[in-house]
Amino acid sequence: CKGPISIGAELLDDLVLVKSDGYPTYNFGVVVDDAGMQVTHVVRGEDHISNTPKQILIYRALGLEPPRFGHIPMILGPDRSKLSKRHGATNVVDYEAQGFLPEAFFNFLTLLGWSPDTNQELFTKEELVRAFDLGQVVSHAAIFDIEKLKWMNLQYIKQLPAEELFRRCAPFLKALPGYPGGVDRPALVELAGLFRER
Repeated sequence: CKGPISIGAELLDDLVLVKSDGYPTYNFGVVVDDAGMQVTHVVRGEDHISNTPKQILIYRALGLEPPRFGHIPMILGPDRSKLSKRHGATNVVDYEAQGFLPEAFFNFLTLLGWSPDTNQELFTKEELVRAFDLGQVVSHAAIFDIEKLKWMNLQYIKQLPAEELFRRCAPFLKALPGYPGGVDRPALVELAGLFRER
């Protein structure tokens, strides 16, 4: 994280809380939402540093205790520019539709900008939760490396029992044009096990 940051009041502009169409602005809406959910810690990208002083003022104006804020470096594309759709950036559901396992994606994202005290790269979610320390987040931007994500995904796929791999592949099979359905399930489970390394 960035450590303590202070900004002089003279650098802040007038706060708009509600737009002309009646909808709340981001800064007002996020404060009300987080306060309603009793959020105690907010960790987000460093591109939101400029929003934080405004939100703290809104918390105080509402008589609420602001949460603790932390800002971490951005995730960049391979060309070191802001990650965007031209780099293949998309939402998590799209990665799942491409066959990336949720546990591999969670592991990959956690290791972007953070590293444990060991050289271990593959973790269960429980291990990551236990090992993660916000103080170990690096101060420089992380690079989203799709090849590393593919490698990590393969490692998780290799660890799945054939039956579980088939269960996860079944939605993809059913979406294939000409999929015959009614194919012998034990044969497909065996096939999933044979192709696990690919």
